[in-house]
Amino acid sequence: MTVALERRSMLRAAGALVLGFTVPLPARQAAAQARPPVQPPMTGGAGTLTAYLSIAPDGAITLFSPTTEMGQGTWTGHVAIVADELGADPTRIAVENPHPDAPYRRDVGAGPAMGSGGSWGVRYWYQPLREASARARAALVAVASERLGVPAGELRAEGHAVVHAASGRRLGFGELAAAAAQRPLPDSATLRPDAELKLIGRGLPRVDIPAKTHGGTIYSIDFRLPGMVYAYAKVSPVFRAELDSFDAASAKAVPGVLDVVAIPGGAAVVANSMWVAMRGGQALKITWKPTPHDAITSADITAAMKDGLAQPQGAVARNDGDIEAALRSAARVVEAEYEVPFLSHTPLEPWNINVRIQGDRLEIWAPTQNQDRLLNRVVRETGWDRDKIRLHTMLQGGGFGRRLYEDMPSAAVIVARAVGRPVKMFWTREDEIGQGWGRPAQMARFRAALDGQGKVTGLWVRTAGTSMNRDFNNFQGDLDASSVQTLNDTRYRTGAYRVDYVRRQAPVPTMPWRSVGATQNGFFMESFLDELAQAAGKDPVELRRELLAHDPRALRVVNTAAEKAGWGTPLPAGHARGFAFVESYGSLCAQVAEVSMVNGRPRVHRVVVALDCGKQVLPDGVRSQIEGGVVQGLSTALGEKLEIREGRVQNANFDGYQVLRTDEAPTQIEAHVIESGERMGGVGEPPIPPITPAVANAVSALVGKRIRKLPIMDALA
Repeated sequence: MTVALERRSMLRAAGALVLGFTVPLPARQAAAQARPPVQPPMTGGAGTLTAYLSIAPDGAITLFSPTTEMGQGTWTGHVAIVADELGADPTRIAVENPHPDAPYRRDVGAGPAMGSGGSWGVRYWYQPLREASARARAALVAVASERLGVPAGELRAEGHAVVHAASGRRLGFGELAAAAAQRPLPDSATLRPDAELKLIGRGLPRVDIPAKTHGGTIYSIDFRLPGMVYAYAKVSPVFRAELDSFDAASAKAVPGVLDVVAIPGGAAVVANSMWVAMRGGQALKITWKPTPHDAITSADITAAMKDGLAQPQGAVARNDGDIEAALRSAARVVEAEYEVPFLSHTPLEPWNINVRIQGDRLEIWAPTQNQDRLLNRVVRETGWDRDKIRLHTMLQGGGFGRRLYEDMPSAAVIVARAVGRPVKMFWTREDEIGQGWGRPAQMARFRAALDGQGKVTGLWVRTAGTSMNRDFNNFQGDLDASSVQTLNDTRYRTGAYRVDYVRRQAPVPTMPWRSVGATQNGFFMESFLDELAQAAGKDPVELRRELLAHDPRALRVVNTAAEKAGWGTPLPAGHARGFAFVESYGSLCAQVAEVSMVNGRPRVHRVVVALDCGKQVLPDGVRSQIEGGVVQGLSTALGEKLEIREGRVQNANFDGYQVLRTDEAPTQIEAHVIESGERMGGVGEPPIPPITPAVANAVSALVGKRIRKLPIMDALA
C-alpha cells in the first residue's frame, strides 16, 4: 500500500526515557514522572503525521502517543504499530503524552481535539502511526544508503537498524536519526505487507504493567512537587448548589490548615497534607444556597421519565414505514417498559489535579482524557494565555469516561494564585460518587406488532430521560443522539420502525459512561426481544436470526456465540442461558450468559463472547478488554445505582454503592474474536452492553419474572 503525505520534518535527535518492558525502581520512575517530558516537534497543521517519534543518539525512541493510557493497553498497541512499521525493537520504545497540538488531535465529527474516548484509541491512530513510521523508515534508509554507498532497495530496516544483508553491514537507528531529521521526509512511503508484521495481530507484553505490578507507577493522586500544598475541594452534597457562606476560622482551627479559599461551587481547604485538608473540610462551617430540587428523590426522577414515555410526541430519530398502521393491523401487540438508574463511574482514584504557577507560566498535571477541553476551560475561565500553559497528562486510576470532563481546573488555578505555591486539589470518595458526573437514568417503552404467524411487522421505541449531551456539551436540541444510540442504527429489520425520545432533565450531572447510551439501550432492546420471542413462541436466538437474515456479518457473530456456548443443549439443573447482541463503536458483539440462582442472587458461571471488531492489533489486549467489559457490565447489571433523596446521593461510598465483588465475577469468560476484514472497530466499549441483557434474560427464565428494571437485585426484591 502506498500513501501520499504532506512533506514535513519528523525526527529530532533528543534524549528519551526508556520505559519499554524494564521494571524501573520506584525512585527512578518517580523522577521520570516528575520531569518535563521530551518535547516533540510542534509542526502544526491539522492532520500532520510527523510529530510522533523522537530517536536519541543511543537509539532510544520516544513515541508521543495522542491517547491517554487508562489501563486499556492503548500505548502497547501504539508501540506495536510503530515497532512493526519502523523495524524497531519494541523494548527500546518509551511512550509519553505530548502537550496538545495539531498532530495529536482527532476529528470524528465534533472538530479536532486531543482526547481519548469512543474506543478510538487504536482504530483511529492505526493508520496515521503506520504512515508516519513508514515515512520515518524511508528517511532512515535514505541516509543509510548514502553512508553505505548502496541503493536503498538493497537495504532493510529491522532489528532497530538499517541492514545491508549482502555485506552484513548495519547502521543503528541512533546513528542515522540526526541526519534523517535534517532532510525532508519523502512525500509517500510504502507500508509493509501484512506478512512482514511480527507484532500486529500477534502480540506484545503490555508496556505499562511491569511498573504497575512493582509499585513504580506514579498516578496523578501520588504526584508531588516541591513546596506543594493540598486543597480539599468542599462542594455541596446537593446537586448544583452554589456557595452561600463559610467560616474560615472553623477550618483553620485544625492544626496544619493554612487557608480557606472560595472557589466556584464551594471552598477549598488548603493544608500541608491531604489528611489535614480533609479534616479541615470536615470542620469547615459552610452553608449553601437553596435549590429548586433540594427534596428530589429517585422516585421523582422515575415519575418524570414515565411522564416522558406518555407524551403524545417525541423527537423522532428514525421513522421507517407506517408504525401506527402496523400496530393497528397487528394480530398481537406486545408492550413493555424498562428503566435503568443513574450510575457512578467509580474510578478507584478520585478526582484530582495538580497546578504550579511560575510568573506568567502555568503548568498543569492532570489525569485527563480530554486535553484540549481541559485547556480550553482554563483559558476561558481564567484568561490565561494558552501559549503559556503546559499540560502534562498523568496516568490515572480508572477512567471509564469520567476523565473526559474538565473538573474544576480553574478552581485549582485560583487556589494556586491565592497561596502562591504549587497545589494538589482533590475530592474524597464521597464527592467522587456523590457529585461526580454519572451515566444518565433512562426509561424506554416498546410496542411491537406481530402478525398471525408471529412475525414482527413493526416496532416503536420511545426513550425518556436526562440528556447527557445537554450537561456535557451544552446541547440545546430536542434529540440527544446518545439517548437513542444503538436503537437508531440497529441492524435488526422489523418492518415499520420508529425511534423517538423525550427529554426529562434531572439535576444529576451526567456525562459519557463507558459505552454511553449503548449500555441503556442495549439492555432495553435485547430484553424486549426475549419478551417478543416468548410472545411469538420462538427461541430467542431464532428470532434474532430472523431479524438479521439479511446481514451475514451479524449472523456470523450471533451464530458464533450461540454455537460456542452450546445454545439449546442441556444444562445442569437450576441453570439457564440468556442471549444478547449489540453493535456499538464499529464492532458487533454477542454474548451468552449461563446463570443460576444462589440464595436469591444470580450467579454467573460462564459468559461466551463473540466479537467482530474487523481487525485485531493485539489479540491479548482485545481479550483483556472483553473480560474487563463483561465484569464491569455485570457489576452495573446486578447492584450499581445512585440512590437519590433530598437532592443528593445517599450511597456515596463502596459500602453502599454496590460494585461487583471478586467472588461475584463470572467463573469463566470465553472470548471468540472474529477477523472479518471489515473496517477496524472499537474494543474498549462494545463488550459491555450485551452482558446486562444476557444475564437479565437468563434470570428471567430462572425466576419466571421479566427483569425490566436495573439493578437486577432490586427487580428481584
